[in-house]
Amino acid sequence: MNYIKKSLLDEHDFRDKKRLQESVLEKYQYFNEKKTNAIIDCARYLEFGLYQSLSDKNLQSKKLDRMYTCRDRFCPFCNWRRARKLAIQSYGVLKAIEADKKVRYLFVTLTVKNCPIEQLSDTIGQMNKAFKKMIEWKRLKKSVLGWSRILEYPPQKNNPSMIHPHYHCLICVPSYYFDGNRDLYIKQDEWKSLWQKALNIDYAPSVDVRIIKAKKGVDPIAKAVAEFAKYPLKTADIKPMSVDQFQELVNQMKKKRVVAFGGILKEYRKKLALDSVEDGDLIYNSLENIEQWKKIATLIYLFQVGEHGLDYYLEEISLENGEY
Repeated sequence: MNYIKKSLLDEHDFRDKKRLQESVLEKYQYFNEKKTNAIIDCARYLEFGLYQSLSDKNLQSKKLDRMYTCRDRFCPFCNWRRARKLAIQSYGVLKAIEADKKVRYLFVTLTVKNCPIEQLSDTIGQMNKAFKKMIEWKRLKKSVLGWSRILEYPPQKNNPSMIHPHYHCLICVPSYYFDGNRDLYIKQDEWKSLWQKALNIDYAPSVDVRIIKAKKGVDPIAKAVAEFAKYPLKTADIKPMSVDQFQELVNQMKKKRVVAFGGILKEYRKKLALDSVEDGDLIYNSLENIEQWKKIATLIYLFQVGEHGLDYYLEEISLENGEY
């Protein structure tokens, strides 16, 4: 058996996300044994391939080849993998659009009043219908080329029985969107008015609109993706919740979609044959052009409960050609 330095594993990312599962397990163990066991087993076994570039033997890279994930909506490890996958996919989509068209991006947050946990499902249904209605209105159809949307639903910090559902939207607009002569630009107050009308509510909802601007030395697409893909449910959000509150949150979120796409962003996802962010493969990685790399070793890691709590151990390396 051969051993290799632990630094070959992105140890802090994997270890820290695995440890965050403990706060979810503390809740699930009281009402769902099946989910509890699934999260315990989630990402306990990690199998990486160590790859060497065919054009440069000094260039090496790791690729996650195998792992079991529970895919639970509230699992911090799975949410981290989903967020990473969303970022990788979104970057590819936006780069593909950039190659064909001149566009700009807005980051729009659409909110509603906080609601009791017991009303979350109905509130999300109302928000979904309102967004679908609003995006089809003539005022937006002529200005918006496409969109990506994430639902965030954190509990209220000082009262976790209340939930703050809201959308984070990446909006794709024509490059001439800010040209006043074309009547395409939508001010923040107008966004707020449109969202209120679509919701059919008697209060002015909070709406925030930001232009994603290019900065010197910063890829504007990378900036847009980083801003959009950072919003999965954070594990810290559920810590203050009681077991009963968390169980109700789980029930309210059954069969709810958190990520959605429309217009040109949906079209390019289809062109690139991308699978579902929520239901698809969570091993998804960014090692491109795999045919230009040769696998030289297999790295196997196991998470176990050790003397100081949850920790990981490098179990073995299997060399592909007998030497490294």
